[in-house]
Amino acid sequence: MTKQNCLKLKLSWKDIESRIYLRALSLPTLPWAAPFLPLVGLPNALLEQPCIWESIYTQAFIEHETHNRMRDWTGSPDGERGELRRQIVTKALSLLAQQMGRNVAIDLEKWVRFHECCPEAERAMTEWQITLRYAYISPKSRRYPRKVPPPAVLEPILPEISELVALARRTEIKDALKRVAPPPPYEQIPYEYMEHCYEELMLSQVIDRSLTLKALQTIASKLNDTELSEVAMWAEIQARTMSRYGKPENLCGDKYLQVELPSFDVPSLLDFSTLDESA
Repeated sequence: MTKQNCLKLKLSWKDIESRIYLRALSLPTLPWAAPFLPLVGLPNALLEQPCIWESIYTQAFIEHETHNRMRDWTGSPDGERGELRRQIVTKALSLLAQQMGRNVAIDLEKWVRFHECCPEAERAMTEWQITLRYAYISPKSRRYPRKVPPPAVLEPILPEISELVALARRTEIKDALKRVAPPPPYEQIPYEYMEHCYEELMLSQVIDRSLTLKALQTIASKLNDTELSEVAMWAEIQARTMSRYGKPENLCGDKYLQVELPSFDVPSLLDFSTLDESA
C-alpha cells in the first residue's frame, strides 16, 4: 500500500491527546455501553470475551491513577503524562496480544486510531454520511432538487445503505444511548453542566463513524473496481452539488470505499513492545 493510501495518524502523545486515547480504550469495558458495542466495529473476539479486556484495562487504569497520585506534575512539560500513558497503553495492548492474539490487539489499536487520532477519517465519514443520504432522498424532500442521480450499480443496495446512514436510525440509537449513559462522575459547576458523561459523547460519535464506514464497506463488498470508481465520481459531484458547504475533497476519492480499512502510516505500538510474545 502506498503512503498516499494509508490513513494519516495524528497522535503526538501530548497530554490531552493521550487522555482521550485512554478514555477510548475504556469504551468496550463500560456496562451501559454493552448493547451498542456490536455497532462500532470492535474485534469480534473482544465482544465474545469482554472480560479479558475489562481485566487488562482495569489493571492499566489503576496503574495510571497510581502513578498520577504518586508524582507531583507541577511544572511538567506537555507530553510527560502522555509518555506515561503511552507506556501503559503499550503494556495493555501487549497483554491483550498475549491473551487473545496479536491480530485482536492490532485491530483494537486501529479502532482507537481511526476514531480518535485520524482527522482525515473523521472528515471523510461526515462527508460520506451526508452524501450517501442524497442517494435515496425522497422526491418530497425540499433537498431533492440538489440530488444527483446515483449510478445504476448503487440502486440495488440502497436499502442496505439507507438502513446504515439514515438520520432517523441514528437519532433512535442516540436517544437510546442517552437513556442509559450516566452523568459525569464529578461535581459540575453550572456553566459547564453536562447531562451525560464524556464517554457518552465519544460513543455517540464512534457509532456515527462506524455505521458510515459499514455502509462504505458494504458498497465495496458488492461492487467491482470499475463500479466503485463510478460511485466515487458520483459522490464527488453530489458533494459539490448538495450545498455550498460540501467538500468533495473530504471524501478522499475511493480511499474509504474498501472492504478493509487501510493501514496507518505509523507502525503499531506493539512493534516497539518487548512484552508481546504472541505469534
